[in-house]
Amino acid sequence: MHTGSTSATAPSAAAEAMAIDPALRPLGEPLPPELAGRTHGWLTGYRRYPVFSAPWVRGRLRGPGSLTVLVMAVLALPMFWGPVDRWPLGGIAQLAVQVLVPLLLGPWLALQVRRRGWPAQHEWRALVATMAAVVLLLLAFHQWGAEPLKQTLAEWTGQVEADGRRKRMVMQIGIIVSDPESPASAPQPPRPGEMPPSVQAFNFASSVLVSFLLAGGAGLWGWQRERRGLLALQRERELARAQAARREAELRLSVLAAQVEPHFLFNTLAGVRSAIATDPARASEMIDRLVDYLRAAIPRLRSDGGSAATLAGQLDIVRAYLGLMAARMPRLAWTIDVAPELLAAHCPPLMLISLAENAVKHGVEPKIGPVHVEVRAVRTADGRLEITVADDGAGFAASSSGGGLGLTNIRERLQQVYGDRAALTLKVRPEGGVAAVLTLPIDEESACPPP
Repeated sequence: MHTGSTSATAPSAAAEAMAIDPALRPLGEPLPPELAGRTHGWLTGYRRYPVFSAPWVRGRLRGPGSLTVLVMAVLALPMFWGPVDRWPLGGIAQLAVQVLVPLLLGPWLALQVRRRGWPAQHEWRALVATMAAVVLLLLAFHQWGAEPLKQTLAEWTGQVEADGRRKRMVMQIGIIVSDPESPASAPQPPRPGEMPPSVQAFNFASSVLVSFLLAGGAGLWGWQRERRGLLALQRERELARAQAARREAELRLSVLAAQVEPHFLFNTLAGVRSAIATDPARASEMIDRLVDYLRAAIPRLRSDGGSAATLAGQLDIVRAYLGLMAARMPRLAWTIDVAPELLAAHCPPLMLISLAENAVKHGVEPKIGPVHVEVRAVRTADGRLEITVADDGAGFAASSSGGGLGLTNIRERLQQVYGDRAALTLKVRPEGGVAAVLTLPIDEESACPPP
């Protein structure tokens, strides 16, 4: 059971972390149902995927994008009912550019940004810059490109004045109520610079807002919300895994205690029965030690499955156990050396008694002659608790198993409770035997008052 392996090894959760962590999960994978929901139709199906991913971009274009184009086409259809020379082709072309360019270009550029796999802050800045670039591009078109486009279409269709300038037309989408007999009620398109400043400001702001939204600006908030949700879901799942692992460890601990108690009692009672005939005094001492052990061990075996186990309580069990073993094997000597200020430190239940049993079984019993078991605890230079269970027994050579179930269970429980902050190390002693060194953190979470 003695081995030379060092610290506990943790079962990797990289696969599950990759399914949640925004920095690791593939863009083409659907979001967890807890975050994206389970019911989506044709219009909102793209929301099942990460924001600005390829499925998100395609789904947004098929759903809200096609719906936007269809609505604009239906509203613009009445403008083609009049004579051909009155069709506002220039305005329609300008509207098509202001709708289709951000609708197609913005999400595509954002997808290229997300494919780079940049860190979150860098990716966020790049996405914001992408939306801003699309809006600035459309503003530049509105300022310098819309009028040349309208002039070109007017010349192509013959909608020009005698001086070669395009005819001014009013393009209104929606329902217009007017008096056809009143010339004053006919809408007259304003000349450049004739619109009030407030109207110009409103048109500018509305143009910026519409371009920003069509380019996927709302996805910026969706990106932040998605990332926060994924991180929160990752923490919830990690907590659930930790709680499940802790419950499993406590269940195994209870099963182990239920199995050890009768086995230990049967062996001890068999030793008492054998000593009654040959050495009644030793048999009486063994019974007294057994009573001491049961008084120390049974209450804690029943109740120390949680975080309330202290070094003092675990040493009581070890002290009673070694006293009982010394009564059974008079050649066994033992000492416990622990500073009083360390007794209140947290110590996971049944670990020390397992190490003490390991020392007796694989160090004391195989060796002929006197054997000494020492238990000591010190505070290390880096502020951790170091507990050593050492024997000068038979050593590794007498062990038939390289990694026993007890040591494996201890390492698993250390990893579940402390992660990389705790370790179990077995060392060969120069004077013979083995030293099992248990290193635990001493902090606010692991420290508790003595019972």
